[in-house]
Amino acid sequence: MSEWYFVLAPLALLAVLSLVRFVGCSSFTTAPDVETAPGPTGQPVADYEGTVKKDVPVSYWRLQEKHAAEPSAGPTVPNTPVSGGTAIDTMSHNNGTYKAIKVQPPAPPPPPATPPFPLDTPSAPGTLALEADGLLELTGQQSTSMSVDGGYVEVPFGLSLKLPSFSVEALVRPGWNPTETGLYRSVITFCSVDITPGAPKAFGFGLFAGPDPGNPSGSDVWQIWLADGTTFKLMKDPIRSLTPVDFNHTNYVGVTYDDATKKLNMYVYVPGIAMDLDSGVAHPLKDVTVAAYSPVSNATQSLLIGMHRPPVAPGAPSPFPLYHPFKGRIQEVAIYGTALPVDRMASHVLAGLNL
Repeated sequence: MSEWYFVLAPLALLAVLSLVRFVGCSSFTTAPDVETAPGPTGQPVADYEGTVKKDVPVSYWRLQEKHAAEPSAGPTVPNTPVSGGTAIDTMSHNNGTYKAIKVQPPAPPPPPATPPFPLDTPSAPGTLALEADGLLELTGQQSTSMSVDGGYVEVPFGLSLKLPSFSVEALVRPGWNPTETGLYRSVITFCSVDITPGAPKAFGFGLFAGPDPGNPSGSDVWQIWLADGTTFKLMKDPIRSLTPVDFNHTNYVGVTYDDATKKLNMYVYVPGIAMDLDSGVAHPLKDVTVAAYSPVSNATQSLLIGMHRPPVAPGAPSPFPLYHPFKGRIQEVAIYGTALPVDRMASHVLAGLNL
């Protein structure tokens, strides 16, 4: 057993995707299954939204609003956001706001001075376009996505988002040049970091594309960062490599963390590419033990989709309010209050992507 793939067979008259095989993973508690809904011609098609909602996410932002929700005027003042309409949480818990910001990093100081914050962020013109081409791929599925380069969604803090255990997932299509290495791009972040000397504090998580610490000049990799109350750090499996970003396909990226067992898992799937779970390509973090995880509990902090908030430190203000902007398309962002089992993560892949 070596590849992550599914063999699907429609039931004769119902055209229901029912025969599922996930090769390379032996940890299923139940077989993956997919909800269906009537397609454009009335025939059943895989229902991504229904499959996600079966697992009762805390919040689920499909990012499929119309152009009217875009910021009416693009940002003109660097590092100053402008706001648009509502990014609807289909679970009716935590609506967000579409925003855009012209990310303009400061010029690096002359040697030997060291900036208070690493200059590892790309610049961005501050664009956000809705109704971009959708990332769901199965026949009969109709969807759109959010295309950004400095655009993002901000979701105010809510008690329902204070999650000791969690799962988070998204469909993304990277749009930056693969040669732009050494920079971080945010998919979803919900974190606060204070680097006050002698009294550091850090809470929450961040899902990014960025440089592999083992090969900083190499290709970008998908990565999850967790905070333990004092530090915010990259999590790695000691025997597996982080999965490279694929610039030619939709990437499914998902993370689960269970507070009771302290186990962290990360899953990455790219359609049409053989994904070997046993070698870790599609499962770059497998049951990694986390010493401690501290979720965000500060009501002044917000969850961001496509953006990241810099750390704070007295006497060393950040040169910009937001950084690490995503460039590309994002869709189907969901967060759950439990660590979903692998069969449910597989069901979501099965419901939306070609295999």
